[in-house]
Amino acid sequence: MSQLVGDITSANATLVLTVDFLFPAGIQLEQFATDQSYSMDELTIAEDRMGVDGNLVAGWVPSIKPVTIMLEASSPSYFALTQLYRACEQKRGFYRCGLVAAVPSIGKTFIWSQGVLKSGTPVPAGKKVLDPTTWKFDFGKLEVQG
Repeated sequence: MSQLVGDITSANATLVLTVDFLFPAGIQLEQFATDQSYSMDELTIAEDRMGVDGNLVAGWVPSIKPVTIMLEASSPSYFALTQLYRACEQKRGFYRCGLVAAVPSIGKTFIWSQGVLKSGTPVPAGKKVLDPTTWKFDFGKLEVQG
């Protein structure tokens, strides 16, 4: 009996970034780096400790949901993210952001909200060919649908 092959394709995933006042309708990000489009750091769910009597205690803790987006230097989305970076610099503040990643291969949609652009590389490294740029966002909430 043959087993089904699980589909883990990421090539058909889409990412849409919303930014209050700049891109309220959202912009679809495109032309990602060769090996990675986005990633999320692991999340801390609990803080725990062991008492001197050998009993473990734990408590749930809220955590920031960090997401990194990697774009080729030639990406049309690179220009939008540099525009966001410049707007934050001029404002000397931040703009609230949201991100939606639809991943058809696994039937999931990931929705990050209450976010800010934390850091980025507005200048791609000038090597033999330009390096991809990375943009790091911190979000307050993550919802998984599907």
